[in-house]
Amino acid sequence: MINPAFTGPQNDPDQSEKTSMGRPLPPPYHPNARYQVPSSNPNLSGYPNQLYVAPGGPQGPYTQQPLQGMSAYPQVAYVGQTGVAIQPIVAVMPIVVAVPDYMFYSIFTMLVCCLPLGITAVVFSCNTRNANLTGQRELALSSSKVAFILNNVALGVGLAIVIFISIIAVLTAH
Repeated sequence: MINPAFTGPQNDPDQSEKTSMGRPLPPPYHPNARYQVPSSNPNLSGYPNQLYVAPGGPQGPYTQQPLQGMSAYPQVAYVGQTGVAIQPIVAVMPIVVAVPDYMFYSIFTMLVCCLPLGITAVVFSCNTRNANLTGQRELALSSSKVAFILNNVALGVGLAIVIFISIIAVLTAH
């Protein structure tokens, strides 16, 4: 069942009027013959009214005021043009997965395994990170590959040095 308080009376023959919702209806409109709508703005200052009329009628066409010694450049209104609609720019960007930069691996190999190769790997890891931030995917891929290769070579050199020193220490201990 529908609540009549929200929909109005159900058996009302005139459904076109709004419901009162518990308030009295306003009185009907009767035009007042004694009140006259002024044709122009009332003048309360004592000075005569100035007429502001656009050239060519109230809607145009409007022309540019000429400078002294120069002719006016008429600006013609375009037929059917009502205004300018500015639409927002929507840029659809594909989702790009960042290329790994191997920064922690480079720092580890620099500090533990081989300092010169580790420093070079850190430089290429920074290049990879910068290329990721600027959206240069090809540069990021190549720098990431070089950093990974340098890290692996530095780890191999560091392990070879540790194994070599361990063998020498074992052989010289006997």
